[in-house]
Amino acid sequence: MKITRSQPAFCVLASILLSIFACVIVSGCGKDKDEIIRLKATETVQDFRQKKSLECREILLREAEEIVDSLLLTEATDAMSDSLSRLRPSRPVQPPAILPIDSLKVHPLFDSPAPAPDSGKKGG
Repeated sequence: MKITRSQPAFCVLASILLSIFACVIVSGCGKDKDEIIRLKATETVQDFRQKKSLECREILLREAEEIVDSLLLTEATDAMSDSLSRLRPSRPVQPPAILPIDSLKVHPLFDSPAPAPDSGKKGG
């Protein structure tokens, strides 16, 4: 096949048209690619933020649990030590005296013997 003068012009014209068409396609796809890349990057950033916020929330909840547990334990030990370390209690009030059951006066069981009469043997 011999190349004639009209064929190189056609080849040049065809290559120019193909390059223009390729530029149009690439530039059109480039806009779509940029938009796709931007959407994907936004999605990735949102996923990262969501994961990071969940991690931070878990860390904060763990720290809050530790603080609350230590405060409750401290309050409980303080309450126990307060009740155990008080000074001696005050002396209780003395109960009232118990009244006797029998209020009768005590008498001798037997009458005492009468004094013996004097026989006069004294001195004389």
